[in-house]
Amino acid sequence: MKKTAFILLLTLIFSCKDNNNRPSQGPEDRQRPSASQIISDFDTDKDGKLSQEEVGGPLVEEFSNIDTDKDGFLTESELENGPKPPRRGQSENTVSPDDIDPTVKSVPVNTDFLIKENIIGEIAQDTMALSGVETLCYVIKTHSRATEHQMGPWCPLHIEDGMEKAGIWFQDGKVYDVSGHFIANLDEFYTDDKWKMYNEDGTINVTLTKEACLAAAKPDVDAAYNNYCVECMPDFFKDQVTTFVIPVQPQYLTTAQSFGRGGIGMAFNGVNYDPPAPTHAILAAHTIAPLDDHGGHVNPHGGYHYHAVTGSTKEIAQEDIHAPMLGYAIDGFGIYALLDKNGDKPENLDECGGHSDEIRGYHYHAGEPGGNQIISCLHGLPGYTEVEE
Repeated sequence: MKKTAFILLLTLIFSCKDNNNRPSQGPEDRQRPSASQIISDFDTDKDGKLSQEEVGGPLVEEFSNIDTDKDGFLTESELENGPKPPRRGQSENTVSPDDIDPTVKSVPVNTDFLIKENIIGEIAQDTMALSGVETLCYVIKTHSRATEHQMGPWCPLHIEDGMEKAGIWFQDGKVYDVSGHFIANLDEFYTDDKWKMYNEDGTINVTLTKEACLAAAKPDVDAAYNNYCVECMPDFFKDQVTTFVIPVQPQYLTTAQSFGRGGIGMAFNGVNYDPPAPTHAILAAHTIAPLDDHGGHVNPHGGYHYHAVTGSTKEIAQEDIHAPMLGYAIDGFGIYALLDKNGDKPENLDECGGHSDEIRGYHYHAGEPGGNQIISCLHGLPGYTEVEE
């Protein structure tokens, strides 16, 4: 997952600024691409318009709204005049004081839970205008690299390789081991005879270099890398720095907030929790981008990150039977595992995957590993992530 064919062209500008007016989510002079540039980048059949199969990311979610004549295609004119998706890390709406419900209990972020050797420098505090609300935030920098577990493997190299030499993939809520046998039978798995990711000698097409990774992990996948198993190694982007801006004291909002394509939170090891992987765009090029057994993979725009929770990272056990804590959402509310000590799932979760109790206040529970959704939205005043490439 993490994002092959990651559709980030539309979400390059970050929204939150601190009270010194510095850019909070990226340089101010990085503009959204023009409609003509979007057409050029996504129009794989070069017919001058975009079908639903050619787009991904925020365009998938807004396709029907932008397609005003309902002909199944997006034209340059429709893109120019249609609704704009939220920028990376930006909430679509400015929050008013009436949107904040102070009666919902919240627990402050505890930075002692973080693995300190994974943090770059000191954890700072700064006052930010988050969605128009002045908020004291933690500013946390990491290289987004796991230390509790090995990162990878992802793709098998031969159709005889077993599942121990590769990672996992997901479809319809289920998790599948990406063994050589799985790769060899993708045509049957997807009922599409265009799938053939292996050669006559049984070797599998894998993006083994940084150049191959960059060519495959973009919206308009280079034609030479169709039918490839896409893996990008953490060392390709080891110098990237991810900055998390998270409210010190989370504030519950009465209306759920979309997280667009920005990061949705962080594990205690400083690795980014990401929104759902754009599987439509990945599969359209007859590529797959496996996760490792820990739920993570690498892309050029964010390094190593998680799309699933599989129990591999640091956990904070609870004194009662409640599920352990795994990390923080970008709004400062805790993210907990799905199952409690008795193996039971939580009840009465809201649309974001959260609920409240007397001990933890409002908090989230991570979704099933095969669901491509750690949490579904945010119910707190959102911070943001920023990646320095």
